[in-house]
Amino acid sequence: MSQAGQGAPEAGTAAPRAPLRGWLRTGASVSGKDLIYFTSQISLMMEVGTSLTDAVRALEGQTANPLLRSVLRSLGKDMEEGQSFSMALSRHERVFDGVFVSMVRAGEAGGYLRDALERIVEMREKREALLAQVRSALAYPIILGVMSIVVVIFVLAGVLPKFMPLFEGKESVLPVSTRMLMAISRSLNAYWWAYVLGAAGGVLGLRGFLLSAPGRGLRDRLAISVPVIGPLTNKILTGQLLRTLGHLLESHVPLTDALTVTRMTMQNGYYRRLIDQVQEVVNGGGRLARAFLSFPYMPGTVRQMIATGEEAGNLYPVMLRLARHYDGEIEQELKRVSSMIEPIALIALGSVVGVIVASVILPLFRLAHAIG
Repeated sequence: MSQAGQGAPEAGTAAPRAPLRGWLRTGASVSGKDLIYFTSQISLMMEVGTSLTDAVRALEGQTANPLLRSVLRSLGKDMEEGQSFSMALSRHERVFDGVFVSMVRAGEAGGYLRDALERIVEMREKREALLAQVRSALAYPIILGVMSIVVVIFVLAGVLPKFMPLFEGKESVLPVSTRMLMAISRSLNAYWWAYVLGAAGGVLGLRGFLLSAPGRGLRDRLAISVPVIGPLTNKILTGQLLRTLGHLLESHVPLTDALTVTRMTMQNGYYRRLIDQVQEVVNGGGRLARAFLSFPYMPGTVRQMIATGEEAGNLYPVMLRLARHYDGEIEQELKRVSSMIEPIALIALGSVVGVIVASVILPLFRLAHAIG
């Protein structure tokens, strides 16, 4: 079959083929770059006249990722059996999300599958670029934080115990900070296993709390409301919402379906509730912009432009233009936040090291002075 849209009628989503279950159990994954490569190559092959099934078969032999190769093998079999491309994709929801499948399905139905694939590539590239920017902004402070912890543990467990025999019996002339560090050092060396278990328990407990309903609510609220980080998170989530919804509408996915799919992509509960409100308004015959106007975390410019775009019947171009605008703002905001975090992290690391060094070196001078 040359076009996926000519396949069998859509049916209920079936379970993945058996060969994939082993990969899913081992934790294998398909990266964003793998999906971009797959989608762009399919689009390119369709442009030069290659049938969709042949394109999938060709990519199966070129793909290095074992899970994606297994998925492509399954896709090829499904399509040879008469299933549409979108139906075959929907059997692998761990790899192809709702946005991907919905845009492909709309492209098949409208006869513009290659254009839909190009839009998917654009969305994925924007997402990967954003993730790279966030990782770059966070890498330096994370490295400094880890270094701080390593330095503190090394000094307390390895360096300070060598000086402690000099300090024994002279606690009255030692600074408070030195006495505290000596107590911590003794505890760390004697009960290191308790510290390890406590740290592991704390991490697991925090993870469990964040996965619970109250923890998710607190995490989502802090992410969009705390100073400095909140405005940046709002711009990232707003850009994601606008780009996803805009591309779905551009692909002629019905508004109610587009809202449902977009909701599945939002990780923040407040933005999911916003989409729930939008769906209620739209299902009741109201304007989409009305729900956006009542959302306090949505920037005022976005609310106004969505209202204008809806009135002019020009909604998805406005959404995509706003998403592109926020791409630039997010990049600048990430640079600003990164420039603020780096000196703060350096000051914190220097302060910790300075306190520890002073607590070890200064008592030696005091003792030398007292002996002299």
